[in-house]
Amino acid sequence: MNPFRLVSRIVPGAALTAVADPAARGESLHGGAQQAYSVPWRVVHRGERGVIEIEHAGSAPVRAVRASLAGQGMLGLSLPRTVHPGERVRVVLRGAAAEGVMAAPDAMLVMRWFEADGTELLWPIAL
Repeated sequence: MNPFRLVSRIVPGAALTAVADPAARGESLHGGAQQAYSVPWRVVHRGERGVIEIEHAGSAPVRAVRASLAGQGMLGLSLPRTVHPGERVRVVLRGAAAEGVMAAPDAMLVMRWFEADGTELLWPIAL
């Protein structure tokens, strides 16, 4: 039995003012030379007791968004969901081992999602 579980839910967000989508800025994700890619996420809240909110700052919906948390040799996964621009994903870690995993020196939250063209992307967030 896993001593913790990771749950996430969508939280409606405010309207976005900046464009974080590389395609909207004329950049390419694929092709010849590799370019830096601006992730369409930003951490907007880090709370006590294992709560973190990440806002989708891109210009298009992303599919199969999933958060995973690794720490102290354990792994927790949230259910995949579609997130629209301006929405927030609230990730909450619950369980007997939750505080230990969040405070572990190797703790890492990873956001995983698929762009409209099917490209899978990952964004690690150090805790």
